[in-house]
Amino acid sequence: MPKQKGMCIAVFAKHGASPKQAIWRSVVDLLAANSFKVLVCDNMLSSTASKKIKLDDDHPNFEFATLAEIKKKAKIAVIIGGDGTFLGTARELADSNIPLIGVNQGRLGFLTDIRLDDINPTLVDTINGQSVAESRSYLQGQILRQGKLVENHIALNDIVISRGIVGGMVELRVEVDGTFMYDLRADGLIVSTPTGSTAYALSADGPILHPSLAGLLIVPVAPHALTNRPIALPQHSTIDVFVTGGKQTGVHFDMQFNGRAKVGDQIRIKVSPHPIQLLHPARYDYFAMLRQKLHWSASPTETPHKTRGLRDSSHAK
Repeated sequence: MPKQKGMCIAVFAKHGASPKQAIWRSVVDLLAANSFKVLVCDNMLSSTASKKIKLDDDHPNFEFATLAEIKKKAKIAVIIGGDGTFLGTARELADSNIPLIGVNQGRLGFLTDIRLDDINPTLVDTINGQSVAESRSYLQGQILRQGKLVENHIALNDIVISRGIVGGMVELRVEVDGTFMYDLRADGLIVSTPTGSTAYALSADGPILHPSLAGLLIVPVAPHALTNRPIALPQHSTIDVFVTGGKQTGVHFDMQFNGRAKVGDQIRIKVSPHPIQLLHPARYDYFAMLRQKLHWSASPTETPHKTRGLRDSSHAK
């Protein structure tokens, strides 16, 4: 039984999910069977689909709720999907202080710990306190044009400044805390949190930062000068990137929301004052997760070690 009978749990799934999709409905059924009150975010389905569910279910064990209602009522949010779904939902809940639990319905799943075949009893146990709580940081990114704010968004993984579709490199001037660092000609520049160090930054030869580190990462993408290397900075740093050349420069927040910057614009990036709290299963092991996702400890002829991101018996403390 839950620690607090009737605790309100919010459920999110990928937008456009089928109204009869077995996966998210099975999660709802499991939570309801364990005496939790379940709110399903209504923006995951079209209005037609949500009405159809209400007609099909005479006694539904959940309620549809708006994002605003969930922020007021929910104590924990369960997000079903891949890392993209998790990132989008995390940004929507950034100002709510609601802890997040990820159920992996995607591919890699660096942020979604619980596999579908581990839901029962792992999900309920995690909600009931058999969990590892972890605080992670968002990035706050602003686009300034002639000193005036034109865009203001957050990102959990990274903010990427990149060249447009017409080709050619982007030209940037980078300053840290008001001090000039370098001029850069490249395909792009990634500013990443430790969470995002296993995302695009990893593909651009950036280092992996443990999520408990209080730092930021700057990673050039295909720089013209090969001496432009990734660099880790203190978490309190303010990074200013000035667009000095290029066409149709894009500014991407978690590669999901896309803004545009013009020559002369300034992109200011720093850590948001509002962190996110993740709830992992009790046996969560960050290095076991990396072994599984990145196929560490496996030779080219071996099957990758399958630990599902949890400590296995041979490595249990």
